[in-house]
Amino acid sequence: MNIEQKQSDALSATIGLTIEPTNYADRVKKSLNEFRRNAEIKGFRKGMVPMGLIQKMHGRTALLEEVNKLMSEGVNQYINDNKIKIIGEPLPNDELQESIDWDRAESFTFVFDLMLAPKVELSFTADDHIPLKEPEITQADKDEYLASLCKQHGQLTDLEEAEGEDFLKVDMNQGGKTINDAYISLKTIAKKSLKKPFIGVKVGDTVEIDIVKTFPNDTDRAALLKVKKEELDNDNPLWQLTVLEIKRFAPATLNQELFDRVLGPGQADSPEAFTDKVEERMRREFEAERDYRFMLDARAYAISKSAIALPDALLKRWLHYSNDGKFSMEEIERDYEDFARDFRWQLVREYLMQENNIQITKEDLMHHAYQVAQYQFAMYGLHSVPAEHLEKYAKSLLDNEKEYRRIFEKVEDDKVIALIRTQVSVDIDKVPFSQIRAMS
Repeated sequence: MNIEQKQSDALSATIGLTIEPTNYADRVKKSLNEFRRNAEIKGFRKGMVPMGLIQKMHGRTALLEEVNKLMSEGVNQYINDNKIKIIGEPLPNDELQESIDWDRAESFTFVFDLMLAPKVELSFTADDHIPLKEPEITQADKDEYLASLCKQHGQLTDLEEAEGEDFLKVDMNQGGKTINDAYISLKTIAKKSLKKPFIGVKVGDTVEIDIVKTFPNDTDRAALLKVKKEELDNDNPLWQLTVLEIKRFAPATLNQELFDRVLGPGQADSPEAFTDKVEERMRREFEAERDYRFMLDARAYAISKSAIALPDALLKRWLHYSNDGKFSMEEIERDYEDFARDFRWQLVREYLMQENNIQITKEDLMHHAYQVAQYQFAMYGLHSVPAEHLEKYAKSLLDNEKEYRRIFEKVEDDKVIALIRTQVSVDIDKVPFSQIRAMS
């Protein structure tokens, strides 16, 4: 087997591999003997089919399989023996590759392009500056946040007389038809003229409305009448409504009940103490946002400073080839810059981990999986899940191959970003709290 390499440029090379009959003859013979041993052909005992017939039936298949195996083994062995660092996989060179006549040829030549791994050189000093956004919380921000908490923990209260934003529970009657305990939000009635019959009504009062005009949306009207949309009778729109309850949403007030509900019992005993705790929460809530934005800035800075060149044309071909054509070249061109940025970061991350001997432990992975579990439960409003349940869920995440890979890469990112943060000058950038909130 003969292999020749030609350096195309600093980022790519071409290798040509020629396979001779002496390389594949014994392997093809062994493969054909295996076909013969398992062949079941009428008129012959198993394993006794003439080799000439086996050659005719399976010779081309055996040749293709063994030559392709030799080709793959030869390319990989050459790369390993010569310590060539590549990215991706060897790509068939369509321009230099000559067509092969598998029925007549005795020697076979294959040509591949190699994407050579670019050299990464990167270090940081105090002369490198990366911004870190910190929220600047004003009294107006705290007031707005407190108002939001009060609204979030508010509740419906009973009233005797309705106004324009209230909720009504009513019985509905039309001839012999009755619908009990229907709910109406006056806020959803757009026109003032249609809302007017409800203003000032009291529990026990009866009003007549045109339900088609008052609730023009078929879906809303069907829900109110407890029927399917296709069952709506728009020819008889007049209904009598008897008011059973009137309710209004009232925000919570700054009292001990709210303090305990938001922070837990005993955490605050006055509006001032509650406000201080709320400010701590405001800062905590945006620590993740702050750290995420620092990570993006640090990544961008590291990528820019490393100035890693990539074999763009070959990488685009490899993306198309390795995905079996699932993405068109037009789609790859469109998204290539995002891919190239992420790919450069992977090279930077790998380099910094090796240079600084950064290791990922099981404890690191479990710690992050536990945080993921906490976050996912919190999204459903579950903030006090027992530790044993969180640990069990975290382990299940790590048992999932896809989740494990995602968690592993996130831990790698976190460790590398933490390293960069200790080596550069971090410039605190005060940002209005309202602006940070808008970014989230």
